[in-house]
Formats: sequence, C-alpha cells, structure tokens
Amino acid sequence: MELKEKRVSVLGLGERTGPAVIEFLQQKGAKVFVSEASTSSPFQGHLSGVEIEFGGHSSRVYKDKDLIVVSPGVPSDIPILKEAFQAGVPAWSEVELAYRFSQARFIAVTGTNGKSTVASLLGLFLGNLDQKVVVAGNIGVPLISKVTRLEKNDFVVAEVSSFQLELIEKFKPEIAVILNVAPDHLNRHRDMENYFAIKKKIFHNQKKEDLLVLNYDNTWTKSLEEEITLPQKIWYSLEKKVKGFYLEGKNLIDGLQQKTLLETGDVKIPGGHNLGNVLVAAGIASLLGVSSADIKREASRFKGLPHTMELVGEISGVRFINDSKGTNPEATVSAIKGLPGNKVLIAGGQDRGLDLKGLARAISEEKIRALILTGENKDKIKQAVLLEGYQEVFPVERLKDAVWLAWEKAQKGDWILFSPGAASWDQYQNFAERGSLFKKLVNEIEGRGADGTPRN
Repeated sequence: MELKEKRVSVLGLGERTGPAVIEFLQQKGAKVFVSEASTSSPFQGHLSGVEIEFGGHSSRVYKDKDLIVVSPGVPSDIPILKEAFQAGVPAWSEVELAYRFSQARFIAVTGTNGKSTVASLLGLFLGNLDQKVVVAGNIGVPLISKVTRLEKNDFVVAEVSSFQLELIEKFKPEIAVILNVAPDHLNRHRDMENYFAIKKKIFHNQKKEDLLVLNYDNTWTKSLEEEITLPQKIWYSLEKKVKGFYLEGKNLIDGLQQKTLLETGDVKIPGGHNLGNVLVAAGIASLLGVSSADIKREASRFKGLPHTMELVGEISGVRFINDSKGTNPEATVSAIKGLPGNKVLIAGGQDRGLDLKGLARAISEEKIRALILTGENKDKIKQAVLLEGYQEVFPVERLKDAVWLAWEKAQKGDWILFSPGAASWDQYQNFAERGSLFKKLVNEIEGRGADGTPRN
C-alpha cells in the first residue's frame, strides 16, 4: 500500500507502539488521525501535524479513512472497530504494518510463556551470521521502528503476542514458533478455544516451504499434530525423541541434522523449563547455519532477562529469584518445578479469573516451605491451596511485608521465588515496576539484619 496522502487512523496511543506508528506514517506522507480512549497522554505535546481526539472513539476513526492501525492494547471487538469493518475500512495491527513495509526474513515467536527469552536467545545466536538481526515486537521495541531499514537477507526475530495477532492479514513468517499455550488474557479472549485460535493465526498464511516449530510437551500445541498439512512441522521436546530438537541425557540435540547443539551444563538460566527455551532457539539457529560452537558460547553467556527467573542475589545461603514476568499460573508452576530443593514462594496479583487449581496442586506437591501471598487475588489463591491440603500460607498486604516474611521463613540453601502467577495491574504499572520493587527490597535485606536493624 502506498501511504502518501492516505488518511490513516491510529487507534490507541499507548506508550511505545502508537508513537512509533505515527512517526512511520508521517515519514511516509500519510495524514494521521489519532483516537485515544483516555483523557490525556504524556505524548500529546510531542506530536505535531496530527489530529487527536481524547476520551473515547468517535466515527472519525473510520469515516473517510483508508486504513486503521490498532495498538495492541485495544481489543479487536470494540464497537468502533465493528463499525469500521462494516464500513469496509481495513484495520491492521502494528505487526501487519511492519511486515508489509519490510523485506527482511521474519521469524515470529509466540506462546503464553517464554517468548521474550526465546526471541532474545535467537537474536544472540543469529548474531553470529553475516546478516543483520533485529529483535523486536512484544519484547518492548515496536517492529515498525526497526524493520523497514533491513535488507531482504536480514533477520527479524519478532516476539508476537495474541493481542498483536488479532488483526493480521498477510503476515507470513518464514519460521513461526508456538512455544506453549496456557490460560491467560481470558478477560480479553473469553475462553481458551478463542485464545488458541488467535495464537494459531501465526501460521495461517505460511506455505509448504515455511516452517512451524511446536512444543511436543504442551497439550495445546501437540493437538496440532494431525491438524496441519502446511507448513512443515518441526517439534521440540524435553521428554521425547521427536522429529526436530530434543533432550537426550545431558545433550540438547538437533535431530534434523544429527548433531549435539550443547549440553545442559552450558545453560546458565535458572529454571529447568528454560532448557526448553534454549533448545528451541538453538535448534532454529542451527537450521539457519549457526555453528554448535557459537550456540554453546552464547548460551553459556546468557544469564536471562530482567524479571524472568532473574537471580537477584544470595544472602546467607538463600538465593532470591525475580520472576515478576510470571503473570499467569502456568508460568509460576514452571518456575516452581524448575528450581531444585526447598522454596519460599511469593505470589499474587491482579485477579483475572484464571483457574488456580494447577498452581495450587504444584504448591502442595513441590517443596514449598511457605507461601506468602499479596495482591488482589491473594484470598483466592489461599482458598485454592487450602483445598489441596497445603497449610503454610501467609497473606500480607504489601510486597515489602511479603519479602521480609519470606526472608524470615527461609533457611540456608532455600530459594525465595517471587513468581506472582498473576498480572501486575492491581498495584503497578507493569511487571517491570513490580520486579524492580522486589529487587530493591532484596537489597534492603542485604543491608539489614533479619530483625530489620542495619548491619554493622
């Protein structure tokens, strides 16, 4: 699509995606109209040559418009978009826009958990090739701000969420990855079937020459075994020898090329589930020509991402893990099971109505010395674990209280795991703010005794 002189609406300003889309559209000579549901934005003073409406969405969003670009925070089924569809005005996600205006090779990674880790690892591994590599998307860098300057042999590793996949049209990655599917964002997607259907859009435009990489160990992704004829399916598994990438003893294997990629001891990220993340990233990199030596070197250097199974430090033999990005029960279950030995778990956050039975069962079955709960859904988690027969549960009001109580309950050799299993929006702007507070509180413990008094 030629954008010069086209009338384009940006629906939802946001903090990153909206401003990046506006800048791109203006560079292309489009006439931009912005519609924002909130009454103001910190960016409004930095936008010139743009018409803006605040406080809701009027028919100006679609009337006399050639295109609507929808920010990921805006659901695709709101009334104004239904009106736009009836009027025949196309609406794209930013991912679709970026794809249309880039000639690079796209690798797209989605899944409920692990997307950022896998995308980051892929970026590191592919950085050993001659082509340029950009890692962007849901990881925090808008695709549209990076990909249009790449050449046709360069790589885009795109982390894409279900929100970004809702309004794709022609988006077709050369390699698509679905890491796992578990209950999340059901307040927006209604039920698991609809959520999974949106995740599957990542491969709907792929052809027989394209690759779809799937997790054999996840019930939802494994269900695609018989469903898909196109594209080519590649599996990865920590439990079974599959056609693709798998764990055999202590070796992570590329079964398609019959070679060892690296050993489990080369993986430095805490959490056994991260072996799967390293495996799938290493396997894809191997298929694209990255050597096992380069994969091993990069994997051994990678210590993980902030707020994702992040080792904050060790105090008196107790290790602190910041997993604030664990925003759903399944993520916390993986974190619990991925750490050996005894753990004190700090959990709780926004109540989005997710099923807590699996989390409660894992807490009762694993070596959880104490469960400290805070946040909006703390009482629901408490009731769920009590039904499983688990008794060592301690609700508190503030994260500060939770961290100090966890320190009091922990013994030498334990992990204190902060993995909320819930979103952060009940008390924080995002998971990063929540995780940063946790790290600050850990640093306070390091500077004080168990009774709260300063150390000499």
